[in-house]
Amino acid sequence: MFQHVVVPVDGSKASWRAVPIAARLAHAVDGKLDVITVVDRARYITESEAMLRFGLEQLPDLPVEPMIHVVSAAAPASAIAEHVDQLNGSLVVMSSHGHGRSASVLGSTADELLRQMFGPIVVIGPHTHADSGSVGGRYVVPLDGSDHSDMILPIVAAWTVEFGAEPWLVEAAGAGTRMTGPAASDFIESGTAAHRAREMSRDIGRDVEFDILHGGDPAHAIVDFASHMEASLIFACTHGRTGMSRLRTGSTAAHIVRHAPCPVVLYRPPLLTLD
Repeated sequence: MFQHVVVPVDGSKASWRAVPIAARLAHAVDGKLDVITVVDRARYITESEAMLRFGLEQLPDLPVEPMIHVVSAAAPASAIAEHVDQLNGSLVVMSSHGHGRSASVLGSTADELLRQMFGPIVVIGPHTHADSGSVGGRYVVPLDGSDHSDMILPIVAAWTVEFGAEPWLVEAAGAGTRMTGPAASDFIESGTAAHRAREMSRDIGRDVEFDILHGGDPAHAIVDFASHMEASLIFACTHGRTGMSRLRTGSTAAHIVRHAPCPVVLYRPPLLTLD
């Protein structure tokens, strides 16, 4: 589990939205908080340190005292990944977009971090509730029947046990699917979500819920379900049959991040190729 939370910021208002949420996550595990920015030239370090201090002063009181870090590097993702590697048990929490001198830290760098890191990252989208930051509560976990999407389950299981959460494993039935009567019951009981819920419940010794989501677009269905359930976190792999292969415009994962009311825990299985 994590004991250190790292938040990349770039000076934009969007990037700073992640800091209070990250602070609550750090506080929940009695951990530490690093606020980091990456600049492309060493001459910007002093200026950026001042920017970080000023940005922190504009925030409401945080439950943990953050440490600031400015790194000069040509590749923001590599610099952040290297910083994380130096920490024992750490978690990256970042906004899904941003602008400024190090804009890439909050754009394509999210995908690059997923490629370079072994663990998940927590992504804060534009519709994430400002008071988010609970590690417990309800977890929504979309599955699509692929081995890749199942790889998020050990992470979900570990967080569930550690934080006493209530996981809900869900799968999308597909466009226009409407089932009633015995056929619906058979589909639900034999579906991926039901199957994995029984397995996880047996492994961790606590209830794991499941549901089948109907509708034309899996991402919409997942976000709507998370909103209805007042989920604290959504967990998803960035690969699968529903289009989670990349964190980019048009993908399921990107849509979930853009519209989710809560933080999204994204994980990219290490066996995937880098293309």
